[in-house]
Amino acid sequence: MPDAGVIVPLAVFFAVSLAVAYLVWRVVLVGGQLRREAQSQRTAVQIARRADLSVSQLAVLVDEVRRRKLDPGDARQSLRASADTMRRFSLELSSLGPGDDAPPFAVGLIAEIDRTERAIALIEHGAEMLAETAFERHGEGETAIKRGYLNLLHAREAIRACGDEIAAMSDDGAEGTSWRRPGR
Repeated sequence: MPDAGVIVPLAVFFAVSLAVAYLVWRVVLVGGQLRREAQSQRTAVQIARRADLSVSQLAVLVDEVRRRKLDPGDARQSLRASADTMRRFSLELSSLGPGDDAPPFAVGLIAEIDRTERAIALIEHGAEMLAETAFERHGEGETAIKRGYLNLLHAREAIRACGDEIAAMSDDGAEGTSWRRPGR
């Protein structure tokens, strides 16, 4: 039978090693979760940047349609492509969370991207009305394009604000606001 002078230190060593192993496991687990969340936040900021760029380019196009410098029929394909791009951005953001749910920090950004999709739909509706031969519908089409254009600009500003908020949440919050264009 082993001596008590040997068993007690072995039991203490075993208990301490279990506690240390548990602490190391928790540090690794929490560290992994923090890394995944930080990566998701960086991805959301990148998506916000891409969405801002896409909406800015679309705003230039819609402004040309609104000012009658571009035929509404010529802009339809770009409008559809932009709507598809916004849908993909929304799906990318939703996929960042566990399962099919979007992470809490991206919910506002998804709502603003959906707002952009609705603005594009309104602009498409106005472009269809302007493309019709019935002159009575042109006023309604112009109004729809103007409203959609303003909604697009407001959504772009909101996307920028959401991107700034998400960037501020992450470690690189100081460089997160540098993606805005000067003067905006």
